[in-house]
Amino acid sequence: MALGLEQELSELVQPILEQFGAYLVDISVRGEHGSKIIEVFTDTDSGITADQLADISRAVSRELDQRDISAGRFRLEVSSPGLQRPLKLQRQYRKNIGRDIKVVSSADGIQKIETGTLNEVSDSFIVLKKKENQLVSIRTVDVQEAYVLPHF
Repeated sequence: MALGLEQELSELVQPILEQFGAYLVDISVRGEHGSKIIEVFTDTDSGITADQLADISRAVSRELDQRDISAGRFRLEVSSPGLQRPLKLQRQYRKNIGRDIKVVSSADGIQKIETGTLNEVSDSFIVLKKKENQLVSIRTVDVQEAYVLPHF
Protein backbone atom coordinates (compact mmCIF):
# COMPACT_ATOMS: atom_id res chain seq x y z
CA MET A 1 0.00 0.00 0.00
CA ALA A 2 2.83 2.43 0.81
CA LEU A 3 4.22 2.16 -2.71
CA GLY A 4 0.83 3.16 -4.16
CA LEU A 5 0.60 6.00 -1.68
CA GLU A 6 4.14 7.13 -2.50
CA GLN A 7 3.26 7.20 -6.22
CA GLU A 8 0.07 9.15 -5.52
CA LEU A 9 1.98 11.60 -3.32
CA SER A 10 4.68 12.01 -5.98
CA GLU A 11 2.07 12.96 -8.56
CA LEU A 12 0.53 15.46 -6.15
CA VAL A 13 3.84 16.99 -5.00
CA GLN A 14 5.68 17.38 -8.33
CA PRO A 15 3.58 20.27 -9.69
CA ILE A 16 3.86 22.09 -6.35
CA LEU A 17 7.64 21.74 -6.39
CA GLU A 18 7.80 23.02 -9.96
CA GLN A 19 6.03 26.21 -8.84
CA PHE A 20 9.01 26.82 -6.54
CA GLY A 21 11.62 25.91 -9.18
CA ALA A 22 12.37 22.66 -7.34
CA TYR A 23 12.25 19.00 -8.26
CA LEU A 24 11.37 15.81 -6.41
CA VAL A 25 14.32 13.63 -5.43
CA ASP A 26 12.45 11.05 -3.37
CA ILE A 27 9.37 10.45 -1.26
CA SER A 28 9.12 8.09 1.68
CA VAL A 29 6.14 7.07 3.79
CA ARG A 30 6.82 5.47 7.16
CA GLY A 31 4.73 4.50 10.14
CA GLU A 32 1.31 3.05 10.76
CA HIS A 33 -2.16 4.33 9.95
CA GLY A 34 -2.78 7.33 12.15
CA SER A 35 0.88 8.09 12.72
CA LYS A 36 2.42 8.27 9.25
CA ILE A 37 5.53 10.26 8.47
CA ILE A 38 5.64 11.58 4.92
CA GLU A 39 9.17 12.61 3.92
CA VAL A 40 9.60 14.72 0.79
CA PHE A 41 13.18 15.18 -0.41
CA THR A 42 13.53 18.07 -2.82
CA ASP A 43 16.23 20.24 -4.34
CA THR A 44 16.95 22.80 -7.03
CA ASP A 45 19.78 22.87 -9.54
CA SER A 46 21.41 25.72 -7.62
CA GLY A 47 20.71 24.46 -4.09
CA ILE A 48 17.69 24.95 -1.88
CA THR A 49 17.31 27.31 1.05
CA ALA A 50 15.56 26.84 4.38
CA ASP A 51 13.02 29.50 3.37
CA GLN A 52 12.21 27.63 0.16
CA LEU A 53 11.80 24.39 2.10
CA ALA A 54 9.42 26.10 4.55
CA ASP A 55 7.34 27.57 1.70
CA ILE A 56 7.20 24.20 -0.05
CA SER A 57 6.25 22.45 3.19
CA ARG A 58 3.33 24.83 3.75
CA ALA A 59 2.10 24.41 0.15
CA VAL A 60 2.35 20.61 0.23
CA SER A 61 0.68 20.45 3.65
CA ARG A 62 -2.25 22.58 2.42
CA GLU A 63 -2.70 20.33 -0.60
CA LEU A 64 -2.54 17.16 1.48
CA ASP A 65 -5.12 18.57 3.91
CA GLN A 66 -7.47 19.53 1.06
CA ARG A 67 -7.26 16.17 -0.67
CA ASP A 68 -7.00 13.97 2.45
CA ILE A 69 -4.66 11.80 0.42
CA SER A 70 -2.73 10.40 3.37
CA ALA A 71 -5.69 8.40 4.69
CA GLY A 72 -5.30 9.61 8.25
CA ARG A 73 -3.07 11.71 10.44
CA PHE A 74 0.46 12.35 9.29
CA ARG A 75 3.56 14.37 9.96
CA LEU A 76 5.10 16.02 6.91
CA GLU A 77 8.86 16.52 6.64
CA VAL A 78 10.21 18.45 3.66
CA SER A 79 13.99 18.64 3.32
CA SER A 80 16.90 18.54 0.94
CA PRO A 81 18.38 15.06 0.47
CA GLY A 82 21.55 15.81 2.44
CA LEU A 83 24.81 13.90 2.33
CA GLN A 84 23.40 10.76 3.90
CA ARG A 85 20.99 10.14 1.00
CA PRO A 86 22.26 8.62 -2.24
CA LEU A 87 22.25 10.51 -5.52
CA LYS A 88 19.27 9.31 -7.53
CA LEU A 89 18.76 11.67 -10.44
CA GLN A 90 21.00 12.68 -13.33
CA ARG A 91 20.59 16.34 -12.40
CA GLN A 92 21.94 15.60 -8.92
CA TYR A 93 25.12 14.23 -10.47
CA ARG A 94 25.46 17.30 -12.69
CA LYS A 95 24.94 19.61 -9.72
CA ASN A 96 27.77 17.86 -7.86
CA ILE A 97 30.47 18.04 -10.55
CA GLY A 98 33.68 19.07 -8.79
CA ARG A 99 32.71 17.44 -5.50
CA ASP A 100 34.11 14.25 -4.03
CA ILE A 101 31.80 11.27 -4.26
CA LYS A 102 31.78 7.58 -3.37
CA VAL A 103 30.34 5.23 -5.99
CA VAL A 104 29.35 1.61 -5.47
CA SER A 105 29.02 -0.12 -8.83
CA SER A 106 28.59 -3.63 -10.10
CA ALA A 107 29.55 -4.90 -13.55
CA ASP A 108 29.77 -8.51 -14.63
CA GLY A 109 28.99 -9.62 -11.08
CA ILE A 110 31.96 -7.74 -9.63
CA GLN A 111 31.24 -4.99 -7.11
CA LYS A 112 33.60 -2.02 -6.95
CA ILE A 113 33.81 0.99 -4.69
CA GLU A 114 35.46 4.09 -6.13
CA THR A 115 35.99 7.50 -4.60
CA GLY A 116 37.13 10.61 -6.37
CA THR A 117 36.10 13.99 -7.67
CA LEU A 118 33.11 13.89 -9.98
CA ASN A 119 34.67 15.18 -13.18
CA GLU A 120 32.12 14.52 -15.91
CA VAL A 121 28.52 13.33 -16.27
CA SER A 122 26.63 12.08 -19.31
CA ASP A 123 23.53 9.98 -19.85
CA SER A 124 25.61 6.81 -20.12
CA PHE A 125 28.57 7.32 -17.75
CA ILE A 126 30.16 9.33 -14.97
CA VAL A 127 33.87 10.07 -14.71
CA LEU A 128 35.75 10.32 -11.42
CA LYS A 129 39.14 11.94 -11.08
CA LYS A 130 41.21 10.04 -8.55
CA LYS A 131 43.87 11.63 -6.34
CA GLU A 132 46.56 10.40 -8.72
CA ASN A 133 44.80 12.37 -11.53
CA GLN A 134 43.69 9.04 -12.98
CA LEU A 135 40.26 9.18 -14.63
CA VAL A 136 37.81 6.34 -13.92
CA SER A 137 34.73 5.98 -16.11
CA ILE A 138 31.69 4.19 -14.65
CA ARG A 139 28.63 3.32 -16.71
CA THR A 140 25.50 4.79 -15.14
CA VAL A 141 23.67 1.46 -15.52
CA ASP A 142 26.34 -0.11 -13.27
CA VAL A 143 25.98 2.45 -10.46
CA GLN A 144 24.20 0.94 -7.46
CA GLU A 145 24.71 3.86 -5.05
CA ALA A 146 26.56 7.15 -5.09
CA TYR A 147 27.06 9.57 -2.21
CA VAL A 148 28.57 13.02 -1.96
CA LEU A 149 31.40 12.92 0.56
CA PRO A 150 31.65 15.63 3.21
CA HIS A 151 34.48 18.10 2.74
CA PHE A 152 36.44 19.00 5.87
